[in-house]
Amino acid sequence: MKFFSKKYTPKGIVLNVAGIKIKLKDFYFLANKAKLPTIHFIHVCEPRNPGDMLSYPYQYFKTYFDNFHVLIHHTKDIKFEAIKAQDVVILASGGCFEVLDQFQHDINRILDACNNVISWGCGHNAHHDRAVYWPVSFEKFKLLSVRDFNYGNQRYVPCVSCFLPQLEKEFPIRRRVGIIEHQDFPINIDGEKINHKLGIDIITEFIGSSEIIVTNTYHIAYWAMCMNKKVILYQPFSTKFNYFKHSPVIYSGNLEEDISKTASYPNFLSESRKLNLDFFVDVKKIINEIGN
Repeated sequence: MKFFSKKYTPKGIVLNVAGIKIKLKDFYFLANKAKLPTIHFIHVCEPRNPGDMLSYPYQYFKTYFDNFHVLIHHTKDIKFEAIKAQDVVILASGGCFEVLDQFQHDINRILDACNNVISWGCGHNAHHDRAVYWPVSFEKFKLLSVRDFNYGNQRYVPCVSCFLPQLEKEFPIRRRVGIIEHQDFPINIDGEKINHKLGIDIITEFIGSSEIIVTNTYHIAYWAMCMNKKVILYQPFSTKFNYFKHSPVIYSGNLEEDISKTASYPNFLSESRKLNLDFFVDVKKIINEIGN
């Protein structure tokens, strides 16, 4: 057997490399891909929490990123040894800043290992019941954006989960008030209620068929606003709820009075998507510069 041979077929040129047949165009694609930087996505992987699972950009821009060698890391199992200085790391793990000292330390370790670290709409998330002391070296990010509106001078890019196609759907209204609670924090209000660990199709249908959403989870509030619903926030437990572009009404104990203060934002979904598309352009610029 020849180690290398080339054959012309009706479907194009086929190479035989050590007994492995591959189309010439695929060979060039793989050879070019091998020269490009590895792109690492780091995000929270919590199957019970759809907000965590749906908040990283790879799944929405897969057509572009699949041109590169991609590694996906869970925040609890980061393969630090695989991250090289000239790689690209895209941190997209929801409310990852100030949530735990260990992750603050891990973010700094990534920033020290790689010259091209990008924060894509990550969020500040200091919980009221615990203290975090280890600061993140934000000045080391190659490109920094946060999902928090007017957070110092940090660029605002709302969560990339705004690209969920389910957010565009319209449903017949079945209830005035729908309650969606966090799996760890019950909502003590009577009414039709579901838990946020259900699948995204069930969640968005429940949101879409409600006039008003009462919730204590970040992404439910965010998706409800994307679906042009009025939102009431129940007993927020973290600073992550402080920086929505449009602040939800905080539950006061008088639901009807709170409802009278709510508003909806019909352009919020399109605005959120545009900000992410603009950021994607800047991400591609960084990757292209490294590739050249």
